[in-house]
Amino acid sequence: MDYRPPFCPNPGCPSHGQSSPLPPNWFRKSGFRPTKVVGLVQRFHCNLCGKGFSRRSFDIDYWTHRTLDYHRIQNLLVAGTGLRQACRFLGVSTNLLANRHARLARQSLVLQARGLSELPLCEPLVFDGFESFAYSQFFPNNLNLLVTADSQFVLGVNAAILRRKGRMTAKQKLRREELEKQWRASPSAIYRSSREMLNWGCHLEFGAYHLPIVIRSDEKSEYSRALKSLTPYGSWMEEGLVDHQRTSSKAERTLTNPLFPVNYLDRQLRKDLAEHVRESVRFARRTEFSLERAMIHLAHHNYFKVFRNRSKDPKMTHAQKAGIDPKSIAQWQVEVFRDRAFGWRQDLEKWATDIWRRAIRVPIHTVTPLPAHLRTA
Repeated sequence: MDYRPPFCPNPGCPSHGQSSPLPPNWFRKSGFRPTKVVGLVQRFHCNLCGKGFSRRSFDIDYWTHRTLDYHRIQNLLVAGTGLRQACRFLGVSTNLLANRHARLARQSLVLQARGLSELPLCEPLVFDGFESFAYSQFFPNNLNLLVTADSQFVLGVNAAILRRKGRMTAKQKLRREELEKQWRASPSAIYRSSREMLNWGCHLEFGAYHLPIVIRSDEKSEYSRALKSLTPYGSWMEEGLVDHQRTSSKAERTLTNPLFPVNYLDRQLRKDLAEHVRESVRFARRTEFSLERAMIHLAHHNYFKVFRNRSKDPKMTHAQKAGIDPKSIAQWQVEVFRDRAFGWRQDLEKWATDIWRRAIRVPIHTVTPLPAHLRTA
């Protein structure tokens, strides 16, 4: 099939943005460029700015020197395989696989943005936190998950860095004091992050004309305070337009439990991602990377994993169960491993932009800067 570039990669070109439709003759073909990676690559020339570019500018493997199977990488990640085990299996270095994880995470964020744009939301929402850690147990984090009640479709996820709590030895308490001289997590981190996610969830429900807005969570006080502080949703609770249903976290985690969707996801994350397996030596080294891998898993859960192994339709995904067109899902399943994701061309939510730009992080933990071609969001 004859390939047509979607826009000009030059940021200063009139055909770069999305403000107006592109003229049919805005580009022309300009021969081929030989490469050692994929052979001949089609080149193009923009008639509006005069810049040249190639087909690879819009490929998921843009600026790479080795081609890997992204579907296999995704399957390895969600099957509990650690980073180094996957590297040995694929015959690559850890840096190379970390780069592909970063690319796949951004592909997953754009995939989720497309899914949300076509989601006919008509279900109650279930909200809860998933606690883990990165670098060491002195830096725990809390992933807030917002999920639909019936289809178990993950809407969004954000995170907060926490202060270590619980029983500690005298030596551990002293070590925590030394670390907190460099940086200390906010005591209101869970409240602020849950407030942001709950506010967005209420906006989604209201925008879908789904009233009353039903939010299900456990009895954690931060969730209740966050919901009551929202404008106007806090005042709507008194009028019955927002129904906050609270269930004890100690209740049996069965299908009849109102919190089953998030309890199920907690189990899947613990089971499928090596860094979250309890008492595992394969813990995450950085919060930013852990969030990216969690996003890959959640996108796989929504658009690739079947809704129920014993359901009448063995091919139904959680996205299809939520009401998204199966044809769109099938098309996205192909494009997510092929077409390069451009965050600035999608309507990314704040939580998605934070993950894309690695904004949720521990400041004292150094991370290699994100390459420019992965940072454009």
